Amino acid sequence: MRNLTIALTGSGGTGVVALGEMLLRAAGNTGYYGILRKTFGPQIRGGESAAILRLGPQPLASFGGEIDLLLALDWSNFQRFADEIPISTSTLIIEDTAAGERPTQLSARDSIKTLDFSGLAQSLGSAHSNIALLGYVAAWLNCSEEQVKAAVFQRLHKHSEETVALAQSVAAAGAQWQRNHPIGLSPPDAVKQAPGATPEHWLATGNQLAGLGALEAGIRFVAAYPITPASDALEWMAGKIESVGGHLVQAEDELAAVNMTIGAGYGGVPAMTATSGPGLALMSEAMGLAIASETPLVILNVMRGGPSTGIPTKSEQSDFNLAVYGMHGDAPHVVLAASSIADCHFTMGWAVEIASERQTLVIVLSDQLLGQSMQILPPTATMPFKASLTQAALPPAEGEDYFRYLDTESGVSPMAVPGQAGGEYTADGLEHSQHAVPSARAQDHEMQLDKRRRKLQSLVESSHWGEVSRRDNAELMILCWGSLFPIALEAQQRLQERGLAVNVVNLRLLSPLPVVALRNCMVGMTKVWVMEQNHQGQFDQYLRSHLSQSDCADLPELIRYCRSGPRLFTPMEIVELVEKAGGAQ
Repeated sequence: MRNLTIALTGSGGTGVVALGEMLLRAAGNTGYYGILRKTFGPQIRGGESAAILRLGPQPLASFGGEIDLLLALDWSNFQRFADEIPISTSTLIIEDTAAGERPTQLSARDSIKTLDFSGLAQSLGSAHSNIALLGYVAAWLNCSEEQVKAAVFQRLHKHSEETVALAQSVAAAGAQWQRNHPIGLSPPDAVKQAPGATPEHWLATGNQLAGLGALEAGIRFVAAYPITPASDALEWMAGKIESVGGHLVQAEDELAAVNMTIGAGYGGVPAMTATSGPGLALMSEAMGLAIASETPLVILNVMRGGPSTGIPTKSEQSDFNLAVYGMHGDAPHVVLAASSIADCHFTMGWAVEIASERQTLVIVLSDQLLGQSMQILPPTATMPFKASLTQAALPPAEGEDYFRYLDTESGVSPMAVPGQAGGEYTADGLEHSQHAVPSARAQDHEMQLDKRRRKLQSLVESSHWGEVSRRDNAELMILCWGSLFPIALEAQQRLQERGLAVNVVNLRLLSPLPVVALRNCMVGMTKVWVMEQNHQGQFDQYLRSHLSQSDCADLPELIRYCRSGPRLFTPMEIVELVEKAGGAQ
């Protein structure tokens, strides 16, 4: 089954990201699966942009790394993406006549096609060369005129009818150019389907699916403060939450957002907010309040390059330490990681259920790659999770008191919501006794610390802790988390084709760490590569600290492989790494 990767590059205003979205939509309606990565300059708005689109006949959740076709509307900022768009001698390049001077490394190539998409658009009264290029490439993919028109309408329907009609005419003219000036490259394979059948698929980003998962699991209040690359999730939820009886409020800053969310949770309303690294850092004090007061709280953290403002438009897994350790005092809480665009839906639903059921903080780690990439994928399964508070039986029996922080066997105490008769209690950040009276007694402090930790420990026994992809006779293993999982799965397949069996284990539950499950996965392994996209190997250090607390005599060799963004991991990078260090068995 043949996949192809197409890169689109241009400066701000050339519309290459819009072009990528429309092309992906038209391709999906034609019978392709695909995934689109959007990449921007660090200034967030304006400047350079690029889109990388991978198409094929089966669901695609990662990028192969090789560029088959490069379409350039503007060369002026290409160098900023050179390491993200690796050009080889086999890459076919098509440029617009108005693209400007080619990069030095491409200036000597004589295989570049130059076509006047700008002139074509201008001849029809339009300034949008990207729409002409849309029609040209869509025709190569055998998209019908109706499918291209539908993709243009979906993108431009908020504009006037005249604007939409003009764009559709420009796309049709671009399609005609494909017949007169063919690309000269065979298109990727499409899904084989019965004549007249309509492919059943969704087109969504990870941020959208995270929002959907949260709403389906019961979130009914969202406090929003925009931050790249999490804003998309909040914007999507803003247009959907009222239809299910909920509300979204834009707060004045991250501190207000998280405290509003805690307030809603105290009132018994499942609530969440979304942010990225700088915002999560600001929220740390309030997160401690949620843990101490045992108030349900869900935070979606869509990671980007850091520290400080860092690279807000690029992907990195560098908020791990902040999510796991970033609070004062002993503050046990849950950290989950979504492992694919589709898994953003499942993991957010699980987070909502855990937060409500166990009255705690749950941080869900996504990243820019998952959050903002767009994928054609099968419809998600029915949401299996629901928010459900362990509520107090009120009022108490005559002569008895309501103990809000009762030291139960499970660690979960009965929670009253405002207005329940007999359910009054003090909720603040002070340590307290079982019946919520502020206390500085050592025995009360120890009791509450124990119960907050105890109520989370059984999570490690959940079947949702992660995913395991095994191969017969494998003695090598790749251990990863988050957006590296689909990349590792493709590497596993390529290694299998080269005669090398490798298991892949992905962690969805990062804290508390399912040590027993991980050790079981390592039985029979000789080497384990611990992979993550950050500079310090944050997860690797965390993993080793936990494994060192048990007998390490039977553990395989752990090999740390970590590097920073913004350049993504690729399947071939992993293949070459494993072959070099582990091929001889």
